[in-house]
Amino acid sequence: MDRQFLMEIMEINEKLAEAQSEAAMKEIESIVRAKQKELTDNVSRAFEQDDLEKAKEMLTKMRYFSNIEEKIKLKKIPL
Repeated sequence: MDRQFLMEIMEINEKLAEAQSEAAMKEIESIVRAKQKELTDNVSRAFEQDDLEKAKEMLTKMRYFSNIEEKIKLKKIPL
């Protein structure tokens, strides 16, 4: 993974950990959804171009965002 991507993931995770309001959670969720959409489009393009290495890289990044989506869901569930 490239350094910039990992920094972005860390920043989103930090924002999520600090999020106290529904609005903050929705903002993070919106960012994650936009990134997932972008990555999905990139994966589709990579497969269309038979660039399996690029597709693999995009799918790996998508997994990071999927993990953040799970954290968001868990944080929304009141204990």
